[in-house]
Amino acid sequence: MSRSLTIVILICLIVVALLLGTLTATGILHWGDEPKQNFQSKGKLEVVCEVEVSRLNEGLTQPFDIDKITIPAEFDFEEKTGWYTGEFTISKNRKGTLKVEGPMLEIYRPAMFKRYGLIVLGEHVTLDRTNGEFKQWIDLDGEKRLDLITGRCKRTTNAPF
Repeated sequence: MSRSLTIVILICLIVVALLLGTLTATGILHWGDEPKQNFQSKGKLEVVCEVEVSRLNEGLTQPFDIDKITIPAEFDFEEKTGWYTGEFTISKNRKGTLKVEGPMLEIYRPAMFKRYGLIVLGEHVTLDRTNGEFKQWIDLDGEKRLDLITGRCKRTTNAPF
């Protein structure tokens, strides 16, 4: 085999290797099965969350007061319920319904009350178990959504979410 043919083959192999490496690194190409994340699916998941709370003053037109607080939350897989302490609270004695979709946990509780001239129709809390992200929002009349809490949670034990 001539020297120039060997160089061309070597360059082609390097280009193919770089292309495969790039496709693998970007996640477009997978080698074998994806690793399975073992999330808790039984019992109770107790977390503590460091969050920022946006508090309404006089309604939606005023600037919100922002506070940083620590709150507990609990997700009960057996009872399919959950609670947290925060704004418009889904509390221990008035738990919401738990929905589990892969790593995402959502607690929902319907509501019907008026606050600051707004009609609150429901409250949602989510926990993304892949990164610990916690969010809380309320549904308002007129298909509006008001985000009130964002933050990060950690389990009260060292076990995975």
